[in-house]
Amino acid sequence: MQEEQKKQIEKWTGKDFFHLILFTLITLLFSIRGGQMPEAAWLTLRHIAAYVLYGLIMVLLFLGLTKKMFKLNPSRKKIIKWAFALAAIFSVNQFMHELFLALTGQKGP
Repeated sequence: MQEEQKKQIEKWTGKDFFHLILFTLITLLFSIRGGQMPEAAWLTLRHIAAYVLYGLIMVLLFLGLTKKMFKLNPSRKKIIKWAFALAAIFSVNQFMHELFLALTGQKGP
């Protein structure tokens, strides 16, 4: 009982905020799209929303599949950090994929 209360009251540290800011900056950096200003800004926001949503859904899916099996009960802080990390990973992967398509001539300008 006391252990569960400790998990619920986890404090956010400077290191945790640094990780969230770093993951956010990576996601923003690799999500920026070029082109005409209104369309580029809208496309960038759509990509960021998709990455964050995809990261959150993957974390919740992973927790749903493994919670009973491994008796895993992460705190909200860990769930948020995992979702931000996955969003950053997805944005970098998508950027690398688009770069590959552009370099091989499979995607137009």
